[in-house]
Amino acid sequence: MIKIALDGSLEIALGQAFPKPPGAAHRALTKYVAVVESLLNAAMQRGQTPEEKKLNLYAVSLDELANKGGQIGPKKIRVHKWLRDNHLEVVQTVVTGNKFSGQLSQVKLSKLVTVDDDLQVLAAGLAGATTDEDIDAYLSGDDLCNAALFDYLYPEYQVEWRLEKLNELFDWVPVDIPSVKAYVVWLETESKLIKGAKKDTALRQALTIIGVATHTRGHFVQRRKISPFGRLYYEGTSVQNVNRELRRAMLGNCWEYDIRSSVIAWKMGFARSYLHDQGLASDIKAHFPLSLLYLEHKADFMATIRHYVFTQDSPVPKDLQTALLKQAFTAISFGARQTATGWLDAAGNWNNPALVEIIKNGDDRARFLADQTVQAWWTSCR
Repeated sequence: MIKIALDGSLEIALGQAFPKPPGAAHRALTKYVAVVESLLNAAMQRGQTPEEKKLNLYAVSLDELANKGGQIGPKKIRVHKWLRDNHLEVVQTVVTGNKFSGQLSQVKLSKLVTVDDDLQVLAAGLAGATTDEDIDAYLSGDDLCNAALFDYLYPEYQVEWRLEKLNELFDWVPVDIPSVKAYVVWLETESKLIKGAKKDTALRQALTIIGVATHTRGHFVQRRKISPFGRLYYEGTSVQNVNRELRRAMLGNCWEYDIRSSVIAWKMGFARSYLHDQGLASDIKAHFPLSLLYLEHKADFMATIRHYVFTQDSPVPKDLQTALLKQAFTAISFGARQTATGWLDAAGNWNNPALVEIIKNGDDRARFLADQTVQAWWTSCR
């Protein structure tokens, strides 16, 4: 986690401007610092761009900082505004964002701020560890720091919420802690291809996972984010947004499925159970030959379809053809229609069917829909 300390002149100046009640300046700055730290840590969890890393910039919401940063004095002056008006900024705006579009502002910390970042001492700490036990202890952190990290990420657990409510907000996922520790050591000491901002983001995410999982004795807590369309996402660090290597380390001994094949794999499993329950022939290959061909020999399957759909006069570049076919088959698996006719929604916006959006060229799409294998696949998915 990133922790910051302010130059003593800030509290002196604020205290002189607002001497009453006693200690008001100290309390106001303490709250303001906590908000700044939370925004900086959130920015680092999302990851810095190469430009931001080079220039030491952070992407934050200045509106959130102003609104949550606290107030002081009888007139309830915002601390953020007072610091800015008196040229005592903690954060200095480099690029102003847009609250309507959701674009965050890019800021840098002023010379009145000292930064303590755990990543800055990671390399030195690992270099000084001489045994596996030393490395393990170093990466595990101490109990107080891990508890503070948990409280920072999940303040809801500090309140006496009902268990049912907490289960609506969070999902707990088991974590292979030794595997994640090994990933950190590899990334810091041996990795050659992951560098710069990507490396920092991966390390920060891994250390967060280790800290939380150590505190909870083996689980990482993911904050739910429900999509209006019914899908489940997670905010912040989660199995959904970490890189593949970290995901593998996090989950340990698990199977990995191609997301574009997952729906087919699930349907095949359901079909196998159905055939067994109905007392029908258990040879699933006889009932769903194309689905098995897709799952077991996808490259050959796609190459054959590609040959007949994308002819030499197709405007689609060759390096995009297979990707479009994968999207098309996934859309069919989720119930896409064969029709090419669009429609107007309630807001008056024109919508095209999924396959029209994927295979935009009409001739290519016509060949795709007329292909016997595609039609047989369509039937098997119904």
